[in-house]
Amino acid sequence: MIITIPLYVILFIYLGYLVVVGVFSFINFTHLFHSGSLTLVSFFVTLLMVALAIITLYFTFIFLNEVDWRQTLTLWNNEWISNTLNSSNF
Repeated sequence: MIITIPLYVILFIYLGYLVVVGVFSFINFTHLFHSGSLTLVSFFVTLLMVALAIITLYFTFIFLNEVDWRQTLTLWNNEWISNTLNSSNF
């Protein structure tokens, strides 16, 4: 029995992660404005967080641009166990 999934499933999981991070970032920004704690330090920390997020997304796009997302990822293959048990390396 072989269990495989296409690689684009991992891309959907990453997209879900990005949505969650986006929601929490939006809540953070609105909290800064509604609580009146928008100071120079909080502005620069927020700007740093946004810049790091943009840089991370850019490099993610660059690194994953050439991946063939239709390839499959094997999660489980029964031959792995049978080859290990039947090997003569004991």
